[in-house]
Amino acid sequence: MRLSTKRLELRPYAAEDLSHLQRYVTRPAFYRYLVIEEQTPETVVRFLERELEEQQQENRGRHVFAIEPKELGFIVGAARIEVRNSDHQQGDIGYALDSDYQGRGYMTEAVRRLIRFGFEELKLHRIWATCDIDNDPSRRLMERVGMEREGLLRDDKLLRGEWRSSYLYSILASEQEL
Repeated sequence: MRLSTKRLELRPYAAEDLSHLQRYVTRPAFYRYLVIEEQTPETVVRFLERELEEQQQENRGRHVFAIEPKELGFIVGAARIEVRNSDHQQGDIGYALDSDYQGRGYMTEAVRRLIRFGFEELKLHRIWATCDIDNDPSRRLMERVGMEREGLLRDDKLLRGEWRSSYLYSILASEQEL
């Protein structure tokens, strides 16, 4: 599945994305707030193999998109939306961007499109996301796309041996910007 915006293609991963992924995912600044192990070229290979395999499954509740700016022709990040509770029409989003491409509005554009996909195509009522309390760029992004802070999740994740807290944000279908 592919989604488009004015400047971006949100598309499935491809084997050709490996060198671009390895270039930025292995930087400590990239995974600093992510609950994943330290990234190496080998862990990135395993990640991409899993994603390519998962993309072959049908009727998935998890949709992962590589973010490719049309003018660049290679990926600079990823965004995910996952149906967490179909009975209550709830899902969550996550995203990560190559630090070389921050400040250009790519992730704001991608997340807005992902939210629209969640409400219009997945028929969700509520979409939520979390960010580390020290991750100001992520917090500002969620606010920019219309998400509202609901609260603080104290010590909700163990990040490389340290307990970290997160802010919880959400947006309802009735609040979606058109």
